[in-house]
Amino acid sequence: MTAYRKLTLALLAVALISVGIAGTARAGEPRPDVIGEVDIQAQIDRQIGNEAADRQAIQDLLRRPDVRRIAGSVGLDMERASAAAGVLSGQELKDAAARAHEINAGVGGRETVTVAVTTLIIIALLIIILAS
Repeated sequence: MTAYRKLTLALLAVALISVGIAGTARAGEPRPDVIGEVDIQAQIDRQIGNEAADRQAIQDLLRRPDVRRIAGSVGLDMERASAAAGVLSGQELKDAAARAHEINAGVGGRETVTVAVTTLIIIALLIIILAS
């Protein structure tokens, strides 16, 4: 009986060691379904870069003389609008930046620019009111 028990224990030990070695070999392989730290950081950097570019487009728009003229005619403080644009985030930032990019690129002619600038100024006013 002891010989049978020793043989069983030896086979069990060999099986466990084999599974352990096979598992260790697979553990070192990169998995395609796991995102690495470098990929996560690259995505964060890309997102920050996109937001910075969007904010810059809005700031460029707010510096334009025609925008300043329209804003002055409705009594909008451009410094407050600029500060409010600096804290936009999420969908608000994307929407305002999309309009700013269109206007800065000169898409649509003078009437479109006036309507888009007026819309952007209204958005900026709402942001200032909500932030107060």
